[in-house]
Amino acid sequence: MDHSDENPRPGLGVGPVHAAALVLSFIAGTLGLATGAAAAVKKIPYPEIKVKLNEAYVPDPKFQALIASFAAAAAQKNAQALFALVGPTFVWTSGGSLTDEFDLGRDALHNFKVVFGFRAAGADADGAVENGPFWDALAAFAEDKSYYKAFDSGKLICSPIGANAVDEGVLEQAHNKIETANDQADWYFTLGDTAVAKTPGDRGLPVAKVGQVALPVLSTVPVGEEGKPAPPPAFLEVLLPSGKTGWIPASAAKPLAAERLCYAKTTAGEWKIVAYDQPEQ
Repeated sequence: MDHSDENPRPGLGVGPVHAAALVLSFIAGTLGLATGAAAAVKKIPYPEIKVKLNEAYVPDPKFQALIASFAAAAAQKNAQALFALVGPTFVWTSGGSLTDEFDLGRDALHNFKVVFGFRAAGADADGAVENGPFWDALAAFAEDKSYYKAFDSGKLICSPIGANAVDEGVLEQAHNKIETANDQADWYFTLGDTAVAKTPGDRGLPVAKVGQVALPVLSTVPVGEEGKPAPPPAFLEVLLPSGKTGWIPASAAKPLAAERLCYAKTTAGEWKIVAYDQPEQ
């Protein structure tokens, strides 16, 4: 079967890191937020960072069928059903380029297995991966319904949806204002107009309202038990441009830097999983 229509190059602006640690951070449900503890950034005013979201993709019926099969395979931990969804050109990328960990001498399924903990790098058989396979990470990808077109052509669809600062210079100013060399913020962007509450889930008068902006996240709730994976956050504590803090629902925001899974349609009209793209660390 000819799969020449698949475009394996997400081009999402990321840098090389070992995938196992990244995918395990996804298991924690934070999509890159490292901890529920308060981030050690300066709680002072900084320039407002407006963002523009990537062009959203509304799934067609065949894409919806792929995601349904993907979600079922992840929920049932059915490896063979999952592997059938992987495209023959699956690649492991960083910043639109193949990572050093991507094994050009192996087939697509081998690299997919290494990314998601079914097989150790360089091995010929499955198994022997700490905490692998990463079924929770796969389930989280399958459950995220925020798809976007990675290119204007719309041939490559990725998730979760991303965004870019309208003015990268302003974003850099904010980094310099509140971060230090040793303490960097976890930046999230809001998906739309969002009320910022005084406390998690508070329905009283909000401390502020924001549009589509990037905000540093200071902490999350609930906080997991020591030695156990962090639970998916329900609320995010954010630092506002005013220097004040408040809380937003975790569902209202996405990380600026995130692991992404990408899909493409074959010339036969079949949607497949074709790329894993990792964020810069």
